[in-house]
Amino acid sequence: MPQSQPNILFITSDQHRGDTLGCAGHPCVRTPHLDRLAYEGVRFENAYSDCPVCIPARTTMITGVKSSTYGCPEYAERFRIQRAPEAFLGSLMTQAGYQTALVGKRHWHTDTSFKAGFETVIPIERCKREQQLHVRRDGYVFGIGANELHPTLSPIPPELYGTDWIVDHCIEYVRERERNRPFFLWSSFIDPHPPFAIHEPFYSMYDNSPIPEPAIGTWEDAETCPVAQFTHRTAYNSKPMGWDELRKARGVYYGMITNMDHQLGRLFGYLQLHGLWDDLWVIYASDHGEHLGDHYDIAKSSFYNSAARLPFLIRPPRALQQANAGVVSDALIELADLLPTFCRLTGIAAPEDVEGKDLVPLVMGEQRAVRDRLYGAIDAQHMVHDGRHKYIYFVRDGREQLFDHVADPNDLDDIAPAMPEKVREMRQRLLERLHAINSPDLGNGTLRNKGERVKDAQAVRRRNSLGWVCAGRSLEWGGGV
Repeated sequence: MPQSQPNILFITSDQHRGDTLGCAGHPCVRTPHLDRLAYEGVRFENAYSDCPVCIPARTTMITGVKSSTYGCPEYAERFRIQRAPEAFLGSLMTQAGYQTALVGKRHWHTDTSFKAGFETVIPIERCKREQQLHVRRDGYVFGIGANELHPTLSPIPPELYGTDWIVDHCIEYVRERERNRPFFLWSSFIDPHPPFAIHEPFYSMYDNSPIPEPAIGTWEDAETCPVAQFTHRTAYNSKPMGWDELRKARGVYYGMITNMDHQLGRLFGYLQLHGLWDDLWVIYASDHGEHLGDHYDIAKSSFYNSAARLPFLIRPPRALQQANAGVVSDALIELADLLPTFCRLTGIAAPEDVEGKDLVPLVMGEQRAVRDRLYGAIDAQHMVHDGRHKYIYFVRDGREQLFDHVADPNDLDDIAPAMPEKVREMRQRLLERLHAINSPDLGNGTLRNKGERVKDAQAVRRRNSLGWVCAGRSLEWGGGV
């Protein structure tokens, strides 16, 4: 395979909000190396997860197919996608002549042993086993569940911290790789996903910083809040956090992001010192965001921007940067766009069923958009986004919400009652989408409405939503929740 094919570094994080980047204007979080990708490439302002929870979002990354299309827009550990092995991301890149490696988290709608066609997989479960051996504890080593925001100082040394460990193994892979083939390296971090536990100085780094307060909308009262959102935020707040604790949790979250950024600086520096940086494509994205107290909620699983909007950066080789470097694109993009973009970069055709769009024309300034609308679905919630307005439909109670993304990026004001014509337009677009994919949320040509109402909050709080159920099997199955 000729060396004219570019090396590719694909970087993903887990639960990284789209607004928590220095280059995105965050008031305190520091991300100098991710910012470098933005300044040398393109930052996408309107990047979304079509199903903002780990397993379906990550499956879309390796298939280029939306989870609502393949039939499981939800966190379902037992679901197995039906797809030919050669049609997954690793297989395609290997077929294109690349030496392929994935270091870190998998967590797909596939068998747990599946490698998606990557020649080398160094799973994060190895790191977790090393952590347990170090602290001589079984299960989670931090004393908090995998979806809790309660912050704690990590008892493990930095070299065994997941982010640092992943970068160590990425550098080792680059050093030991074959020189006669280009490489496709996926560095798949587990941060800044809870538990919010990290070592110093990152644990205390933002203690004196201007931490933003949570975004609370005008529609948040129990009488006006959609049932699905009320249930989620109640189940995940069995012990509501006061501002002092939430402020610290937000600061630790930012610290986890900055540590990840610093570790990426190590990787970028190694690539630069060994003459690999200038000719390298680098793509950074996350699987979904984190409410972080917004809308009285934590975790993800909704289409409010705190959970569904992504950081998404593409940095081309230096020779291709030219005048387009540092551009902020408002094009609507999604995770399904990753696979066809990689296919374009490696010179092969994407599988015919791929729904994503090639983003290279956006990076090169040849196009300004790849779609007029973006659709999403999770847990019987549906989204239609046209770049300005975001429409959300909730099957459980038939609620409709409409937000002006430009005037209201934090989803504070539901303008659906004031814009009935726009709601009807977006509803019709949703009906067309659900009909095209034979969605179970469409019946007799109309949107289903289960007619549910808000239930007793105490009964909802008895649900286990904080990750303890997964603790005993997290080492067996792609990385917990």
